[in-house]
Amino acid sequence: MYTIKEVAEIVEENEHTIRYYAKMDLFPNIKRDKYNSRVFTDDDIDDVRLVICLADTGMPLEKIREFMQLSKEGQAGYKKRYQILRDHQTAARNNLIKFQKAIQLLEWRTYQFQQKAR
Repeated sequence: MYTIKEVAEIVEENEHTIRYYAKMDLFPNIKRDKYNSRVFTDDDIDDVRLVICLADTGMPLEKIREFMQLSKEGQAGYKKRYQILRDHQTAARNNLIKFQKAIQLLEWRTYQFQQKAR
């Protein structure tokens, strides 16, 4: 079992972010110890990594909560969770393409300014 502080170190994320996500109920399967502190298992750490990934790639926190809550439905929630992930994966790929084009433009414009600055 891991504390939030230990989880933050493991997943290389800010402890405050993990606490915020926990308060937002993005980790619906987290248990509490006898002192009422959240404790995380190895499986929970995988969920934390997934939540961070989804947030980092632009999924709104409310959608992440919906996705994570579906884990309580067991097998019944798998199809819905699969579709949410597929849709988000497509959106993330589309955003990646936009960013790659933007980076190319920025590189070109930086090069132009560099040449003019000489």
